[in-house]
Amino acid sequence: MAEALGAQVRYPVWRGVQAVAGLWLPADTLSAQQRSERLLRWWAPGCRAWRFERGAARGDLLRFEAERMLHCERIDATPLRRIGAHGLHAGPLTEREREQLEPADVRLVVGGRSLALGFGEGEALDPSLAIDLDDYALHDSFACDRALPTLREDKLAGKRVRDLLGERIPPPSEERQRFLRALGLDGDADAAGRPGLGERALALRDRAAAWLLRRFPGWGVDEAGNGSAGASGTRAGGIAARAPARSPQRWRAALARMAAASGAARLIGLRQGAYLRRLMEQFDRGDLLEALRHALPIDGDGTDSLGQSFGVPMRRGDLSLSAQRGVGASIGAGDDVRELLRRSYRSAFESLDRQGKVDEAVFVLAELLNARQEALDYLLKHGRVAQAAELALGWDMPADAIIRLLLLAGDRERAVLVARRDNAFAAAVAMLEAGSAAEHALTLRREWGRALAAQGRWLEAVDAVWPDVDPASDSREQAGRWLQAAETGGAELSARALVQRACLLPDTVEHYAARIEALADVDGPAGAREALGQALAACRANNPALARIAARTLPALAADRAGDANALERAQLDQILRLAADPWLAADVPSWAAPPATPNAPLWDRREPLSIRIDETAGLQAPLDMAALGEGRWLAAFGEAGVAVYDAGGRCLRRYAVPAHRLVLGDSGEVALALAKRESVWRIARLDLTQHGIDDLGAMPLQFFADRFDGIAWSVATAQRIVALDAGPPDAGARPLEVLWNVGDLGGQIVQARFLRHDELFLVAGRGATAIWHYRTAPQRALVSREPVQLDAGGTLLDPHGAATDPRVEVGVSGRVRFSFRMQGRECAVELEPAEPGDCDAEAIPLARGFLVLLRSAQRLRACLVRRGSGASARCVAQVDWPWARLLRVREQDDRLVLFDDEGRAVAIGIESSQVRRVRLQ
Repeated sequence: MAEALGAQVRYPVWRGVQAVAGLWLPADTLSAQQRSERLLRWWAPGCRAWRFERGAARGDLLRFEAERMLHCERIDATPLRRIGAHGLHAGPLTEREREQLEPADVRLVVGGRSLALGFGEGEALDPSLAIDLDDYALHDSFACDRALPTLREDKLAGKRVRDLLGERIPPPSEERQRFLRALGLDGDADAAGRPGLGERALALRDRAAAWLLRRFPGWGVDEAGNGSAGASGTRAGGIAARAPARSPQRWRAALARMAAASGAARLIGLRQGAYLRRLMEQFDRGDLLEALRHALPIDGDGTDSLGQSFGVPMRRGDLSLSAQRGVGASIGAGDDVRELLRRSYRSAFESLDRQGKVDEAVFVLAELLNARQEALDYLLKHGRVAQAAELALGWDMPADAIIRLLLLAGDRERAVLVARRDNAFAAAVAMLEAGSAAEHALTLRREWGRALAAQGRWLEAVDAVWPDVDPASDSREQAGRWLQAAETGGAELSARALVQRACLLPDTVEHYAARIEALADVDGPAGAREALGQALAACRANNPALARIAARTLPALAADRAGDANALERAQLDQILRLAADPWLAADVPSWAAPPATPNAPLWDRREPLSIRIDETAGLQAPLDMAALGEGRWLAAFGEAGVAVYDAGGRCLRRYAVPAHRLVLGDSGEVALALAKRESVWRIARLDLTQHGIDDLGAMPLQFFADRFDGIAWSVATAQRIVALDAGPPDAGARPLEVLWNVGDLGGQIVQARFLRHDELFLVAGRGATAIWHYRTAPQRALVSREPVQLDAGGTLLDPHGAATDPRVEVGVSGRVRFSFRMQGRECAVELEPAEPGDCDAEAIPLARGFLVLLRSAQRLRACLVRRGSGASARCVAQVDWPWARLLRVREQDDRLVLFDDEGRAVAIGIESSQVRRVRLQ
C-alpha cells in the first residue's frame, strides 16, 4: 500500500534540462486513452510501465531503461529523476528532506507532501496492446524467384540505309575501308582481306596517338570539356543517346603546325591535290557512280571534323548512308575548291534524280552535301516515309521531326517513346497541327494526356486532350475522369480543379455550391483559397460560372491579402474583380492598399544564418525515408510496414500496404515510387497519391538510382549501364520499366553516382584510368563531358560545375570546427560552432548549392548548411539544433530541403522563402 503523506517538500517539480529517468501520468488530468498514447510516444526498447488504481495517487508510471536529457517544462507529463538510493523523485530534495524520508521506488508530490509508491503496488502494462492494427492490410510477401526484367533491345536505334535499300548500292571496297579505319570512322570489315603495310602503319600511328591521349589527357579534351573519343558510349537496349558535339582534336592541330614548319605540308598538299584532280575528271567523264565513291563530304554544321587529315581519301566501298553522325579527319580545301565540288555534287544529284535513282540521289544529299533535312524531304516526296524515319532516328534530328516521321510511317509506339524520352509532346503536336496531319496530332494529344496524368499533372492532362472533339474518341470523357481525380486530391489541387471545371464545364458548377461556400469562408483554408485566386487571375475564359466563383470568393481573398495570408498582387486582384463583373462588388471593394508582402530571403542567399531548434520529443514512428509534399503533408516509408501520408500535425491520413525502404518522389508531388530491398534486387512499386492506387513494377538489380523522377522517366545505374526507365503506370499488355534511353561500355565500373535536377554524374573506374561522366538531362539527354580524375583518400566530389572540391572538416582544440573546401583552385573556409562544448564528430554531405555539415556532440546534433562560394560568399546560411539521433538524413527537393531522423522528427526548409515546417509523426 502507498505510504501516508510524508514530510512537506519545498520544491515539488523539476525545472530546466534534467537527466530524466521516468514519467508520471496522473489519472486526475488525463484519461486512460491519453495516458496510453503518451506511453507509446515515449516508449523505447527496455522501458517498463505500471498502472496505479488505488491510494492517494492514481495514474500510469513509465520508467526509462537509461536516463534521457529532457527539458522538463516541455514534457507533457511529470518528470521523475533518480536521487541516490531513494528511487525516482518528482522534484529535487534538500539534504534535510532526504534524511526524513525512507527509501522507496517512487516518490510523488501530492498537496506539497511526498507520497511513496512501490512498483509491486501497480499493474504491469504492455503498451503494444493499445496499438490498433485494424487499418493495416496484410499482403503476401513478394516472390523474388521470378525472372528479373532484362533491358530490351534498342527500339529507336537508326538503321543503315544499305539495310533499307538492299542491293541497289554497290558493294564496299577494301580501299575505302582502309580509309575509314585510318580516319577513325566505322566501316564494314572485310574478313577476306588482310590489312596492307600502309594500313598497318596508320593503325600504329593511331595507337601511338591514343597512348599520348592517355598519357596527356588534356590533349584529347576540347575547351568545353568534351572527351575526344568514346564519349557517348554504345547502345545495347532502350533509346539511343543523342550524340554530343565533337570538337577538333588538339593533337591534329599541333601536328599540322609541325608539318607546316618542316615543309611536310607541301608534300601532303600535293598528294591531296592529285586526288582532287582525279575526282573532278571522273565527274567530267560522267562516271557518276565511281566519282561518288571517291567524293569528299562538304558543308554540314561544322561538327563532323576532328581536324586536319594527313593522308588521302580512299575509294568508298558503297554509297550507303551511315545511321549515326560520324566524325573523322578532313582535307583542307579553299572556298573555290569547295564551291566546285558543291556544283559537281548538285549536278550529280539532279542527274540521278532524273534517272529515277532515288537511293543514289539521297546518298549525295545526305553524305556528300550534308543536307540531311533535304534528304528526308526528298524521301518523303518519293513516299519513303519509313526510310526517312529510320534515318532521322540515327541522325539525331529534332525530336518533333522524328515523331512526325514515325507517326506518318505508322510506328506509333516508337513515336510515343521518343516523345516521352525528350518530353517533346507539345512541339510535336504543334508541328503536326500546323501541317496536314491533324489525325496524327489527335493521336499524339491522347498520348500526351496519358503521359501528363501518369506524372500526376492532372489539370495539364485535361488541357492537353480537351481540343479532341472527335465523337468516336473518349478523350472528353477521360478528361472528365482526370478532373474528378484532381478534385479528390489535396485542398489546393482541388481548388484549381474547380476553376478549370468552371472554364470547361460551366453547367456542372452548380453542383459545387458547398465547395464554393467553404472556400469563401474567411475561416477556411487560406492556402486553398490562394490557389483558387491564382487560378482565377490566370484564367482567360469568361462565363457566368467563373463570375460567380470570383464574386463569391473575392472578399475572402481581399481579407487574406490585408492580413498578409496570401501573396496575391494588386494586378491579380483587379483581374478577379473584372472577372466577377459585379458593379456592386466593385463599389464596395477596398483600394487594395495593403503593402506588398515581403518574402523572406532565399535560403542560400541569407546573410544571417537561419536558426532552427527541433524539440526533444520523439515521434511514435521510425521512418526509413521521408519526403515533403504540398499543403504541409509528408510521405514516409516504414520498411515492411508500408508507406503513409501524414498531415502537418503528424497525424496519419492514409496508408499504402507496400513494403518500402526508400522513396522516389515525382516532380508533381502526386506520384511516388516505393523501393524495398530484397537481397540483390529492389522491389519497385508505383504509388498514385491522388487516386491512391498501387502498381507493382517488378524487381530489378540497381547500383544507384535518383530519388526523384518526372513521373515517367527515372534515372538508374544497373549492370554497369546508365539507364532511363519508364516508371509510368503499366498499360494493358505493356511491360513495366520499359527502357527509354541507356548507355553502356563505359570503360569501367560505376563506383559512384549523383543525380541532380538537370545533371547526372557518374564516377567510372576503368583500367588505369578513372573519369567522371557528366550528362545533362534537359532539354534533352546529352553527354556534357568525360573528365579524367585522380582518386584521393577522401574520395571524389561529384560537382556538375567542377568548382567545389576536397571538402574537409577539422575539429580544433577549442571545440570550434573549421570546414574548408577548394573553390576554383582557391581554399575557402567557414568557422562553425557545435551545439554544445566538448568533443564532437563531424561529417560533410555535398548538396546542389553547398554542403550539409553534421556536428555530433554527446547529447546534441547540429546540422549546418554552408553555401558554396569563394571568399566571403562561402558562409553558413542555416543551423538546425537536433536532439541526439543515430541517423540524420537529408533529401533535396525542387523547392525545399528536408532533414529527418530515425525517431519520427523532420523539418523542411523552403529554398526560395526560408520557410520552416516541422513535424513529429504520431
